[in-house]
Amino acid sequence: AQGAVGCAWATLVVNVSMLGVALWLLRTQDIYVPLRIWQRMEPPHWPTILGFARLGVPAGLAILVEVTSFTLMALFIARQGTVATAAHQIAANIAAVLYMVPLSLAIATSARVSYWLGAGNAIAARGVVFTGFRLAALMGIALAAILIIVKEPLAALYSSSTAVVGITGGLLLWVAAYHAADALQTLSVFVLRSYRITIAPLATYCLLLWGAGLGGGYVLAYRGLGGWGPMASPVPFWAASAVALAITAVLFVLMLWAAIRPAARGNEAGSPER
Repeated sequence: AQGAVGCAWATLVVNVSMLGVALWLLRTQDIYVPLRIWQRMEPPHWPTILGFARLGVPAGLAILVEVTSFTLMALFIARQGTVATAAHQIAANIAAVLYMVPLSLAIATSARVSYWLGAGNAIAARGVVFTGFRLAALMGIALAAILIIVKEPLAALYSSSTAVVGITGGLLLWVAAYHAADALQTLSVFVLRSYRITIAPLATYCLLLWGAGLGGGYVLAYRGLGGWGPMASPVPFWAASAVALAITAVLFVLMLWAAIRPAARGNEAGSPER
């Protein structure tokens, strides 16, 4: 057993193997031939690149805020000792695995929405948005419910320590709430990009995920708030993040609804827009 070093080697082997397989597929599969990947690149077209940057930079920064608001919790929780850190790492791992479901749904939904918007059919795009929301909400609620039911046995799969399992069981209740909100906000932010809305989500992430989620968790854990004293537990971080994500999801849904209503009206009226 190599411990953390073994995990690092496994991660390196997996990623190098994935890169090798990807390059092999790009070189050998006929489906990629029309993309002319291996031919000489054409000169940069700066107006097009600038247009991509206006959308891509805020979207990339939003991902940075989202990811760091999740990962920085580990640094703030580390001062609580090995048991709290271990429990948090288990909770974070489960949350990351669950996140793959709404992430995949969001990617697929945004791809279809973008397709129909590019085709000038905002009604079809809106239909895809609703379908994606139904799937994301259903899967989010189902996975959250399953997590609540099996939280203790699931925690026991990760550790044989009674103390770690006990703390993790309490954390997973908040992970379930976190995931239910995360499912809706993930789908929303991806689809908002299809409608070229990126600045408002970035500002929302900075204010809520960094401010209310990470900052609020820190205050509750180490300084206290109102009549509550410092809790010195991972729970405040997950609770504050879950509440912040829920508010974020509501705001994103409102943004998305504001975006799809005029687009659909314009399509119904025969407008050439979108």
